[in-house]
Amino acid sequence: MSDTATTAYSAALDAMQRPGPKPLHALAAMLGADANGIADGSVLLAHLRDAGPEDALRQQFAHALAAWDHEQSGAPWTGGTSHNTAARRAAVIAALGIDEQTAELFADLFPFAAADGPIVIADDWEEWRTPQRRTERSFYWSHYQRYLLHKWRNPDAIADLDKATEEVVRRLSDPTRTSAYQAKGLVVGYVQSGKTANFTGVVAKAIDAGYRLVIVLTGTTNMLRAQTQRRLDIELCGRENIEREISPHDQKAHEYQDDPDWKRDRFVRHGGRPSDAGYPDIHRLSNHAGDYRRLKMGFSALEFRGRERNRKFFDPANLHTSDARLVVAKKNASVLEALVADLGRISERLGEVPVLIIDDESDQASVNTVSPKKWKEDSKKRTAINRLIGQLLRMMPRAQYVGYTATPYANVFIDPSDVEDIFPRDFLISLPRPDGYMGAEDFHDFDAELPLDQRPLETSKERAHVRYLGDEPDEGELRRAMDMFVLTGAVKLYRQRHGTTYRHHTMLVHEAMGKDSHRQTAELIGHLWNTAGYYRPTGLARLRDLYLTDVLPVSRAQAPTQLTPADFDDLRDDIGEALRLISPADRHGSPVIVVNSDTDLERQQESLDFDKREIWRILVGGNKLARGFTVEGLTVTYYRRATAQVDTLMQMGRWFG
Repeated sequence: MSDTATTAYSAALDAMQRPGPKPLHALAAMLGADANGIADGSVLLAHLRDAGPEDALRQQFAHALAAWDHEQSGAPWTGGTSHNTAARRAAVIAALGIDEQTAELFADLFPFAAADGPIVIADDWEEWRTPQRRTERSFYWSHYQRYLLHKWRNPDAIADLDKATEEVVRRLSDPTRTSAYQAKGLVVGYVQSGKTANFTGVVAKAIDAGYRLVIVLTGTTNMLRAQTQRRLDIELCGRENIEREISPHDQKAHEYQDDPDWKRDRFVRHGGRPSDAGYPDIHRLSNHAGDYRRLKMGFSALEFRGRERNRKFFDPANLHTSDARLVVAKKNASVLEALVADLGRISERLGEVPVLIIDDESDQASVNTVSPKKWKEDSKKRTAINRLIGQLLRMMPRAQYVGYTATPYANVFIDPSDVEDIFPRDFLISLPRPDGYMGAEDFHDFDAELPLDQRPLETSKERAHVRYLGDEPDEGELRRAMDMFVLTGAVKLYRQRHGTTYRHHTMLVHEAMGKDSHRQTAELIGHLWNTAGYYRPTGLARLRDLYLTDVLPVSRAQAPTQLTPADFDDLRDDIGEALRLISPADRHGSPVIVVNSDTDLERQQESLDFDKREIWRILVGGNKLARGFTVEGLTVTYYRRATAQVDTLMQMGRWFG
């Protein structure tokens, strides 16, 4: 297909984003100045027959069709059909006016997905997200969609995300309503199943709708806060909002100057400063390098002033001409006290500002765990974080609270009669299991009747992926886990030489919570590594036996299409390279990074930056490596910690995802 025809069809799809499907070939012919083959559709048919899955126009068609399949507005072109049905797809095809051959090709290349949607439990609410309001102001959401389309290359997944985020946003209060209402809700998803992508989409749509202060509360660690900040900076704020903060006269390096994704231009772009196009800029009040701090002389960053001074700030004339503020803060008392103090200085205007509070890992630290026995008469005693979240909600009557968690056990026991607490009184949304997700059922054979060793390796996930440990610590078991880490790293390098790309390779060791235990475990791993004999015949014989009895048969049974050499000797060079990456000379031969709150280890922990460098290490730690923090490239987990709490066990499952 010529560039003119390709551009014409791409422009036609862009033109249909708001009104819905229109006669495709006629619109493309008009935009392509009647280029040959457009009007009768022959050039498109030929192009799509030859195009591979990476073709940009094919991907754009897949995205557009998935969006129309999921559309729930009841627009005239839908003909009253239900979303994600054969009848809806037929209505789309009819509206596009394409011939039978092209329709059959569309059905083959772009089948409609009748995916499960989120489960919603909610009382009646005031519907304000009309189709017109959704499409009139969708600046940040549209750019986030395009970013994900390039990143995921899965239009159906993006359409599912659109649907799931809309279920949340439509249950928030209309930011322009005259009377203030404070909605509180909870979104429940699987461990490491994309909850961050969901709340990023919710924030994007909320800012488009008119919310002008967004507070994202992360877990209790700096690592998770920084990881969340970076995700929002890349996928939501974008390059132009960050560059606005960089002075050309400042000689200091900015926070992302050495970031590979910044250098490769992978931060979302908005085509210029949003405010130049009539949309809100996003002012970050925290950044990747640091948490929220008292504004002091920069207090004007929290000033909310509308263009029309004689109208309330929540009036559309003011909301849609003002900028948004974003705070990403960890759940730490001193951090939240600083935020409360700064907001308190503009308390007179806070009642007019639409605010969205996203509480990630909302069952950690946010819930009031003080025993009722310690409450005074007519006064509840609260934990520090719960008290400060309550203060934020009292100060800002237009604040909406949305908690996110995979383990909501604590949240559902919050006293629903306590109006100052965070009980999800307005809605509870359960996100569906994403396609390709690996959870508990992918590592265990629930309800299996045969003993583990008798189950077929081809169908038994538990036999393939789980190696049970004895009741007492055994150095032999830990050494075997380390051997598996070396071997799987070598297999990754072997596959990489044949075209598959891997960036990270990690092993997680979790035995206990205490810092002393972490230090002792790290020392033991160092000793086992130095005495493993990986470069000697004894060590190689041990690796050979593990490869032939475990790695190779499991790989053949579970992933027969993946390259796995039948001959162990074909891995010899890759084993040497894996050993070099895991224990480089500049780290004095240590393969371990200890991740905990020990200040003496902070410099070592700074090297655990998955965004800036490749990580091939054994990570030893506790809470810092759980609760939302994504351990990239996790391949082997050695887990000995005993717990009677199901949420603790589930959250420690960093191998889910």
